[in-house]
Amino acid sequence: MEENYSSLQEFTDDIHTASGNNPILHTTPNGQAGFGKRVECMRRRMAIFLIVTLLVSFCVNIALAVFLVKRKPSSPPSMVTTESPLSEAGIQSLKLSSLQERFARLCSDYTTLGKTCSTEVKKCMPCPDGWRHVEDKCYFFSDDKLDWIRSKESCASMDSQLTVLHTHEQHLALEKIARSLSGYDYYFWIGLSDVEDEGVWKWVDNTLVNTTYWNESDGEPNNHQSGGLHGEDCAVLNSHSKSWFDVPCDHIYKRICEMDAITVD
Repeated sequence: MEENYSSLQEFTDDIHTASGNNPILHTTPNGQAGFGKRVECMRRRMAIFLIVTLLVSFCVNIALAVFLVKRKPSSPPSMVTTESPLSEAGIQSLKLSSLQERFARLCSDYTTLGKTCSTEVKKCMPCPDGWRHVEDKCYFFSDDKLDWIRSKESCASMDSQLTVLHTHEQHLALEKIARSLSGYDYYFWIGLSDVEDEGVWKWVDNTLVNTTYWNESDGEPNNHQSGGLHGEDCAVLNSHSKSWFDVPCDHIYKRICEMDAITVD
């Protein structure tokens, strides 16, 4: 009578007991069904385990990301600034300062290199050729004549501006040079006007007019009617009287341009 085995172990033990020979694997239909169920059960457990593992990993990653975001350090105090962004004029001023520093270094290197040359080399100068060096400024006294607007544009084309006179020393130095050059042309445009607002005189660089040298004996500035419809809205330096006059902006005179001098060792 054929016996049913509920497990592979029972089958193997029975064969060993009966014959003492190497076992031959035989299974009954019921044994095969039991074995298949166990395999299927293990597969399900493995699948559940993998799914749970993935879910846990996903949750851990989310929690870690949230933790790192909340823990993100703020900018260090040294990098926090309340200063407003630089204006266009401020940016240009920084660029100019940088160029001046680079030029000064190039001049220093050029001068050092020139000492090794057998022939004399041209020295670096604080001002371009044809300009006058006064204190920390360079001044250009033109030979030709233009109206005030075109004089302003001409100075700008040379990377300069119509001169701005803030100190008595500047005024005296420039009127002295102008007097030596002027001959019969003793009017020179300076960078002062009240074009925008009558009676409110402004320098071309928008700095305050803190000191003036108007010709008081003639009641300057008087915006004389001889100036026509627009009056007299621009200022000149009179090298003979050593003072300023307001005149019509469309008159033509020589001009004085100004730029910063370069520091040269």
